[in-house]
Amino acid sequence: MKTDTALLLRETNKNKMYSFIISLALFMIYGALSATTLPGGKLKVESGKMHFTLVKTSSSGYDPEMTEFSSMTGLANEISGFVDMKEKTFDMTMDINLDSFSLSGKFKFANNRMHETHLESFKFATANYKGTVVSYEPTTGIAKVIGKMTSHGVTKDNFTIEGKVVPSKTTKDNYLLTADFKVNLRDFNIEVPNTKLTKVSEIVKLKIKIELRAVK
Repeated sequence: MKTDTALLLRETNKNKMYSFIISLALFMIYGALSATTLPGGKLKVESGKMHFTLVKTSSSGYDPEMTEFSSMTGLANEISGFVDMKEKTFDMTMDINLDSFSLSGKFKFANNRMHETHLESFKFATANYKGTVVSYEPTTGIAKVIGKMTSHGVTKDNFTIEGKVVPSKTTKDNYLLTADFKVNLRDFNIEVPNTKLTKVSEIVKLKIKIELRAVK
């Protein structure tokens, strides 16, 4: 009886080991198949968009739980630049003008005021982020860049952006870079909107989507 029990335990342990080995092998195969290996040279921005959200404040101050209906949202759609995986450099420039950087929905009426009073885009027509790719993990597509963010004539050092790169679903051989991050308007000497109609937080949420194409 004891012998049968011992044999059963050995068989069970053996099956568990086989299952573990198979699972590990499948995981490694999946990781290899889903890995996003980037070319070792330059990737040029083919198109790009940045959604921005200015969260309206409540009477008690910044409320991160407030819904999108309580926010001012907009879109910037003129982004240029490149990523060089050989040199580990990242350089992106965004045009800031009334045609390419604007609020949407019920807050469209505030676009002129935003550009004239807050962004002063007649003087500061672009924003730039230039940095170093400090890490990239092909199996997950996660990338980390540390660099300098310049906007409204002010440069902030050691600005970190983490994003993800995956193969483009729309264009063969292209790559899609996405990233979510936040900026503080006060860091760039941008006046925080504060009127009788609305008040917003100095923290702006940014979401970028950039199509990259290898330069041959």
